[in-house]
Amino acid sequence: MDGLTNRDWAHFYFDDYDLEAQLIAIRAFLATSREAEAGQRVEIEALANRAKVAQSEHLGGMWTDAVHASVYHDAARSAAAVGMLAPFVENLFTGIFRGIGKLGVDSLGHGSDAPRSERAKALFWDPHHYFGDGEVKSDLIRGIVQLADSTELRPHLPSDLEPVLQALLSYRNNILHNGLEWPVERREKFANQVTRWPKGWFQKAESNHKPWVWYMSEAFIQRVFGVHRRGARRCRAAYPAALRSGGRGGS
Repeated sequence: MDGLTNRDWAHFYFDDYDLEAQLIAIRAFLATSREAEAGQRVEIEALANRAKVAQSEHLGGMWTDAVHASVYHDAARSAAAVGMLAPFVENLFTGIFRGIGKLGVDSLGHGSDAPRSERAKALFWDPHHYFGDGEVKSDLIRGIVQLADSTELRPHLPSDLEPVLQALLSYRNNILHNGLEWPVERREKFANQVTRWPKGWFQKAESNHKPWVWYMSEAFIQRVFGVHRRGARRCRAAYPAALRSGGRGGS
């Protein structure tokens, strides 16, 4: 299988899921979104210039309304982006580990096809679960990292994988549960979280010098794409490692 390209390996792991086509569609949407944002910015700047030249309160009021509306437009675009990127990244790692699990020859108990054995293996290779001391927890981020260590895939993934996942999923959860305009305590809590991540990953609109609406920055979106490049295009590295480990299905 040495002649397979990175794209071939991706198809090998993901079966009928076409991650490349999904990625193309997401990038196309984001490009259209950036164009709309740039066009709106030009219109707002033109309106500001007209108001200044004419010294018109009416035009000034129109400019204020346009700026106010743009905050929500930008938030909607950011929400749409995370609504695609978060599940894309989640499916990326779910697919990688599901594919590695299929390579295994491990069995639990006397019958490898017994329901208990099959379910135990499925649980192990599902990154939504983290195996702690004496218990299994629902924790996607730690589950991904734990499986990456177990399969020797970790060295091939970005060194900042964990903070990227934390930032992406935290923002996704806030958007999912709170919409575009979060409760004040949620805005401030996220502001504290942002300080733990690289500067520039998130941007915000402010009201009375306090966080009002949060957005993903273009830099962070590109960082998420970097996780895909290092994940899907290097998952071939996990294939020989999985064979060396005998496709182990235990912690």
